Amino acid sequence: MAPGVLDILEETAVKSKLVTSAEPGALSAEFVPFGGGDDQWLYNPDTKQFDLSRGSVKKLLIEADDGIRNHRGVLIDPEKTVLVVIDMQNYFIHPECCHHPGGLAAVAPTLKVIERCREDNIQVAFLNWGITEEDLRKMPPAVTRGWNRNLLSVRGYGWNVNLGSQLPGDQGRCLFKGTWNADIYDPLKAVMIDNDLRFDKARMSGLWSPELPFHRYLQENAKKTLLFTGVNTDQCLLGTLTDAYSWGWDCILISDCAATLTELNAHDVAIHNISTNLGFVSDSDAFVGAARVD
Repeated sequence: MAPGVLDILEETAVKSKLVTSAEPGALSAEFVPFGGGDDQWLYNPDTKQFDLSRGSVKKLLIEADDGIRNHRGVLIDPEKTVLVVIDMQNYFIHPECCHHPGGLAAVAPTLKVIERCREDNIQVAFLNWGITEEDLRKMPPAVTRGWNRNLLSVRGYGWNVNLGSQLPGDQGRCLFKGTWNADIYDPLKAVMIDNDLRFDKARMSGLWSPELPFHRYLQENAKKTLLFTGVNTDQCLLGTLTDAYSWGWDCILISDCAATLTELNAHDVAIHNISTNLGFVSDSDAFVGAARVD
């Protein structure tokens, strides 16, 4: 049988140069470093937890079952963490626009996570489709194909309208900035506060370019850890998360706060790829119950 992730990490702990930890109460004085320079994760072979806090004084410990998550928890720095809520918009989850039972089911746990973020001063950011005429003019062919009405009628899949098309009634043009259909779904919008941030995107990913406002915000404010929620897990959420991973941010998916309309076990496949390669996977109960560590 091939070795598991934790087996490999334990072997790494023996072979690699270990870092000494002076933290009181630690079971071991030896951590395994990942990354270079000052931007490192530290893995504790005794607790089987990853410290992503980069030496911060205040931390949150999000515990996990290593049999499912490939780790037993992560320590994060609340000050350098952002909760990213992706595409929880009327167009994707409001019953008048879309039949998305998974997206609706993700609302309640997402509200719990937002409330816990408020308690620990974790920044909340809503990242949504919000296109303009200029975006449409520059839209790549691959993006427009995914929204093409002809694909739906000929092949049986795809979205029901083209980007920018007029939707029924007062819903506005499809995912145009400032329209009702592009607005945040009411139960989430109702808990927004002035400190929350909103960013528009015109691609599946909200981090594909360093010129994007969300990308610049994360860089300029030295944010390091991103908590991902929203829809659809295998599309805009995974696209943004993958770019975040490539640019060097820590990525944590809160799995029950995400959902997709894609069949073929797409949600579970995304979870597998994130937990084994791109970052970490947790759930709302684990996050809400995270212990404060000083």
